[in-house]
Amino acid sequence: METHQRNVPLTRPQAQQIDLHLVPGVCNRLIAEMALRDVSQHQQVHYLSEITGRALQTVSRWIDPDKPGMPDLRSLALLSLQFGVDANWLLGLCAHRMPFRVDLLPALLVAQLAPERPESSDWLGPLLGKTLGFAAHSIATMHGNDMAPVIQDGSPFFFDGTVTKVDSNGIYYLQYRGQPLVRHIEIRIGEGFLLRCENAQNEPTKVCDLDTSPDLRILGRVTLALNACRL
Repeated sequence: METHQRNVPLTRPQAQQIDLHLVPGVCNRLIAEMALRDVSQHQQVHYLSEITGRALQTVSRWIDPDKPGMPDLRSLALLSLQFGVDANWLLGLCAHRMPFRVDLLPALLVAQLAPERPESSDWLGPLLGKTLGFAAHSIATMHGNDMAPVIQDGSPFFFDGTVTKVDSNGIYYLQYRGQPLVRHIEIRIGEGFLLRCENAQNEPTKVCDLDTSPDLRILGRVTLALNACRL
């Protein structure tokens, strides 16, 4: 792949004559970024002032339709951070809109942008962390109270769809006469298999051979259930 890299700097006359199209390029890109965020025209000045901390009179010059001005260096950096875009794109030095590389920020700046939050507010992270090991598994929803309280009605559960035979005791996702079911399956040596609900009100069912039962099919082994308790 051919790369173009300039090692020789421009001469003074070249540097004086080159047109970087900074104006009104920056103005147009700022307006485009606000349009992506549904900021109406009459709110644009207040919006820019809010995200940069600059005075209304200052930011209004950046998007002046007749003679737009350039943001100062600090404001340009803040605009890049707040809009999540590469500063080179805002300046027109990139042909394509590039995202801001947050992973390249120095640690001190990262700490300022993401201050510590109360531990109680971070509930989604630990919840997702419990499901990371099951990302390759399929997911279904429990219908009915057959497996309550282990799997509550309406709770999502993960199952390993690669397991289509019962080699050990456990909770399995089944299809019986076209209907999905979840059951404990116990291997009874010399007797066959016992299918039972967690809910004791339902009677268990004995099956001699799961493989030869025409109406019963193993869809997978249940690996995780997420029960939510509404109070």
